[in-house]
Amino acid sequence: MVKSFYEYIGDAWKRPDESYVGELRRTRLIEWRREPAVVRIEHPTRLDRARALGYKAKQGFILVRVKVRRGGRRRPRP
Repeated sequence: MVKSFYEYIGDAWKRPDESYVGELRRTRLIEWRREPAVVRIEHPTRLDRARALGYKAKQGFILVRVKVRRGGRRRPRP
């Protein structure tokens, strides 16, 4: 069976060190750290995952990249 374009993208993201994704992600993360917490973007970062979740390149779809804190759930101290 022939793989689709989106399957190739997914495989590259599964093994970032073996493909172009590792270096691309590293440079993007450095840029993204300097940006605000919420940024509107034109195109999805991971097109294969976006399509799997229902994204279509049509008017009315708004894409946003949001920073998420690392670690467990943080509760305010009483």
